[in-house]
Amino acid sequence: MEGRSAAAPLLGVMRAIVVSDEYVSIKELAQRLGMDRSHARRYVLKLGYSFHKRCTPDSGGQLTLCVTDVEAKEIVAQREEMGFIGSTVVAISDVGVFYVIQLVPDLDPRRLKLGFAESLEQRLSQHRTAAPTARVLRAWPCKRSWEPTVIDALTRNGCRLILNEVFECDEPEALVKRGDAFFSMLPAPDDKVPLASASPLNTGVIDCGDVDQPAGVSAPHAAGR
Repeated sequence: MEGRSAAAPLLGVMRAIVVSDEYVSIKELAQRLGMDRSHARRYVLKLGYSFHKRCTPDSGGQLTLCVTDVEAKEIVAQREEMGFIGSTVVAISDVGVFYVIQLVPDLDPRRLKLGFAESLEQRLSQHRTAAPTARVLRAWPCKRSWEPTVIDALTRNGCRLILNEVFECDEPEALVKRGDAFFSMLPAPDDKVPLASASPLNTGVIDCGDVDQPAGVSAPHAAGR
């Protein structure tokens, strides 16, 4: 290309990227591996793969780190060979409940644990291993991504942080009322916004703007493969 040395990587300007099954996002790969995204990213790099940047069906029209479908299958297979993944794919749900638990209601009813859980029963059971009298004050259907905002909204008055989402709150019932009011304004957590007729998502093509992308660069494989 003009103005660039022959040794420099060839860069192209991409205006539109076709969303297809040829690439697997880091979010989906992490779910297949049973890891969080940060751990999955480090694991992929450790194996000697490089990430691409593409729009994928689950990236909301944004460029995201991803690997090819073939690479994803290789990575998962290596993980399975090491004995870390069973025959069932580990999936992390984005929908669950936001709970308010009194940890020691008999000793200090102001001590509350707030947070998100996929299973309220399982989470309460976990807390009762250390706090046998713990009880649920209230729980609401919730998305995992809402958790930090909900905590900030409910603890804004009369609450002081102790540690790890455990708070000392002067009026637990007032906090629950704030929660009722807050969640009454939110949609059902599994609702999805319908697509407009003009949305490029209807055709599987997403305009990601002017983005410099390496053209024809494939991920290097780990040594020995």
